[in-house]
Amino acid sequence: MKKQLSTLAIFMGITAFAAAQTPFIGIQNSSRKSMISATMNPAEINNLNKKVEVNFFSINGSVSNNIISFGDIFEFGGDVVDVAFERANGPVNMRTEASVLGPSFGIRSGKWSFGMTTQAFAKADIVDLDPTLGQSILDIQFDSRNSSTAIASEYNQRVNATGWAELGFIVGREILNTDKHKFSVGATGKLMFPGTYANFGLDRLRAVIDQNDFEVSLTRATGSLNISYSESDFDGSTFGIGTNGFNFGSINGFGLDLGGSYQMKDANGRTKLNAGLAVRNLGSMTFGEGQVNNTYTMNIPEGQAFRLDQLEGNLSDIEDQLLESGFFTKTTETGGVKTSLPSMISAYAEMRVIGKLQASAYIQQRFGDDNANEQLTAQNMIVITPRLVLGNFEIYSPWASTEIAGITGGLGLRYGGFFIGSNSILTGFTADSKQADFHVGLSWGFGRL
Repeated sequence: MKKQLSTLAIFMGITAFAAAQTPFIGIQNSSRKSMISATMNPAEINNLNKKVEVNFFSINGSVSNNIISFGDIFEFGGDVVDVAFERANGPVNMRTEASVLGPSFGIRSGKWSFGMTTQAFAKADIVDLDPTLGQSILDIQFDSRNSSTAIASEYNQRVNATGWAELGFIVGREILNTDKHKFSVGATGKLMFPGTYANFGLDRLRAVIDQNDFEVSLTRATGSLNISYSESDFDGSTFGIGTNGFNFGSINGFGLDLGGSYQMKDANGRTKLNAGLAVRNLGSMTFGEGQVNNTYTMNIPEGQAFRLDQLEGNLSDIEDQLLESGFFTKTTETGGVKTSLPSMISAYAEMRVIGKLQASAYIQQRFGDDNANEQLTAQNMIVITPRLVLGNFEIYSPWASTEIAGITGGLGLRYGGFFIGSNSILTGFTADSKQADFHVGLSWGFGRL
């Protein structure tokens, strides 16, 4: 039993190091328009500072949660997970994300603009984990005691890990361009390359866990369990990560971004207001070959029990024990797992306040239900970023209210096409910060418009 719980803990613990759909906050709203701006809103490809823009690399990574602060980690050490479950007065959430914008380019030609992007993403999430269930798992693993714990969850709680790549083709068009105003539209079609997908979802779990010493039983239990994974990934304990990074498959999905951009100019033709609206990640992708996707419906009536401590062996052995008990009914879905992309709508406004001082506001709202087993997650957020622009040099400080970690404040520097920063480095100096992140990148523009 300890071995199986350890496996579950390791699976959940992927979030500690799997370093993907949080944008490059702060730098994406820079006055220097780059391919990062075009990934935020495809219409921004019409606003590139140079005729040709080339992105060499841009990397973004973050880890955030809603319970544990950095001060807790230093104070409680190895007991911090127990503290988190004891302290939580609601579901526990964690998001670990990373993205790489690889070699990409954009070209402006008259009223038209074109571009191509290459991106890779990795995510690992804990979504609405019931703290009572989490504490029960820890207690079973480490304590010999007599106890009875009731669990009643009205939602689907998930642990999910995903990796994929995208090849995007951008087209933009100026609709209006006068001395005072400019309006553009753009679209990005994305070919999806699924890499790895693993999901563990407990939906509407109602149960009582009885423990007598190390004898652990489940009774009065209903709910369903979804387990989805790639056989090759799980058997090798790599989750799609090879010596060359994530092993992406062939094209098996399509995504679409749509956007519009408006600029107001001053008497010298310089932009004093830039605003945009975009709908991103419409579409889906399918993780197919070798993907296991099973759902187990559970019904253990009062007066009967299923011994959890007697589970042993590999996944196949455990499945046999579940089905042989008569308390579990298995449903298998073939043809792979069709996942919904993390669809969202975003809006922003950027303006020159006075002199060299500029400011931007960015809002992001997701469409999908993060509790759905085949939904890739995205965070809701609001970001305000003041920035000081001194020619090619820029200092920016994004301040965000995020769905998971709450308030974060960061700092970044840009010189020409090189940038480095963090959305949480300033609040990271406080013991209550629940997020850590960074971004860095290099791009180059050339050619006169």
